[in-house]
Amino acid sequence: MAEKSHEDVEKLMASFREWINSQPHLPKDLEDRMVKRFLHSCYYDLEKAKSAAELFFSIRAASPDLLNNRDPMSPQLQKALKIVNLAQLRMSGNRFLWVWQLNDPGLENFDYLQDARLFFLTTDAWLLNEEALEEEDIVIMDVKDISLKILTKFNLSIARTLSKYQQDAIPIRLKQVHVVNAPSFIDKVYGLVKPFLKQGMTDMIHFHAPKSETLYNYLSKEDLPEDFGGTNGTMNDHMEEVLKVISARREQLLNDNLWRAEKKSKNKAPKETTFRSLDID
Repeated sequence: MAEKSHEDVEKLMASFREWINSQPHLPKDLEDRMVKRFLHSCYYDLEKAKSAAELFFSIRAASPDLLNNRDPMSPQLQKALKIVNLAQLRMSGNRFLWVWQLNDPGLENFDYLQDARLFFLTTDAWLLNEEALEEEDIVIMDVKDISLKILTKFNLSIARTLSKYQQDAIPIRLKQVHVVNAPSFIDKVYGLVKPFLKQGMTDMIHFHAPKSETLYNYLSKEDLPEDFGGTNGTMNDHMEEVLKVISARREQLLNDNLWRAEKKSKNKAPKETTFRSLDID
């Protein structure tokens, strides 16, 4: 799909702002880059961008357990940061790669709630910091240290919230999800979240067994970190960059009202949100 001209984007941004200013419960201090990102993520379909933004703000308002009191220097989040490596890096073709790598043999320190809080913290820091608009977003999840013990730590309510936010709210163009070093029992873990996933999302997910090279059927080695057989830096180096961004944006991340809708009047039933379709192409 062809990108919009600068003039067309400006008109759409003005229409988006007019809409958001007409909604008493939505934040009015949204930066231009976030307005543009919502439009871009929905391929400049104004109505889909409105639906995505409405859901984005509303999920955040309804999830204080995931978004309140999230100082990255707190003991809980510091503990969560110590058992994962994260990467947020550019790839060829104006694409962006997100990597989550678990480093917790035995899952002794893994906490599903804190991991979900970490997801919101790190993606928020990225949204606050990132100016460029990528054509595609690709996710790699390295589950090398996962075990069936994770089933005892799973939380269906959090999984449902995360799935809805990741599929329909966060303003990115998600195209591929790769689960690498997937053990034989990965179907049992996947089975917990699959009920919350749309067909468009499940079609994006690819599993790669340990020591396999099937990941290279989708991504070139030049775009991948060294930890995955590539040449694009190490996960340790990328994690340092993520931590720098979090540190630089700490003051904004401490704001519990960041990008959050206000509660609607109890006398008015909220309209049902029409979620944007993942079947964009």
